Amino acid sequence: PMGRGMDLLAIGDPSFGSLEKENKGDIFQEFFSTTAFNFYGLKYSGTEIKKISALFKNKKRNILLKENASEENVKSHHLEDYKIIHFATHSIIDEKRPARSSIVLKLDENPDEDGFLQMREIYYLKLNSDLVTLSACQTGLGQYIRGEGIEGLNRAFFNAGSSSVLMSLWAVNDQATCQLMERFYTHLCESESIMNGLRKVKLEMIDSNVLSHPYYWAGFIISGNAGQVIFPKSTNALQILGFSLLIGGLLIFVAVKKLPFLARKP
Repeated sequence: PMGRGMDLLAIGDPSFGSLEKENKGDIFQEFFSTTAFNFYGLKYSGTEIKKISALFKNKKRNILLKENASEENVKSHHLEDYKIIHFATHSIIDEKRPARSSIVLKLDENPDEDGFLQMREIYYLKLNSDLVTLSACQTGLGQYIRGEGIEGLNRAFFNAGSSSVLMSLWAVNDQATCQLMERFYTHLCESESIMNGLRKVKLEMIDSNVLSHPYYWAGFIISGNAGQVIFPKSTNALQILGFSLLIGGLLIFVAVKKLPFLARKP
């Protein structure tokens, strides 16, 4: 799509305020049809955002961390200007009431003051992105994310205007996820397709000693247009290559045409 001036919007490591220290997650049980939610910080979420962002030019990316990683800030951004939108935070999947499945952003002292980007709100975002990444730790259902909720988040982002979504089918250690995401985006910036970028980083993790177990990489899947190349090789470079080949061809042609004349000279 034309008209998108920004490469990346990265949101993560939101502030949970006193909720994180006092662990008052049980107060959300009446709101979400799930077990008590524990608001602990993701140690490597901020590191993940910073490492990913370092791969992009300063003028081409924006970062929302800690106090800035709020629902208000996300909604007020011109989201349609970004090719990639990356979330690194908790998510809550509500199977009984999937419309309330949420991405957890900055929470105020009073949890009734929102901070949950719910599926029903995502539907109304205006995106024009090639990729939305949900690098989120899901803690509401146990090990596996099942049912309508996770599918709903997928569909919500597609409906909002993203052509592909990357997410994990289960909660993965955030340090391992940080490493996976940094390598994944490195491949994207090297003009790999989304699908090939994920395949390459999975192979790299298989070859590693520490992160070779499928738990760390097998759960990450892509829905939508996985074959697209978000950052194709520079048009200028291709033009220079084409021009060089053209000039080279013309020089060879001229040289060959002159050969008979050169041969007839005494």
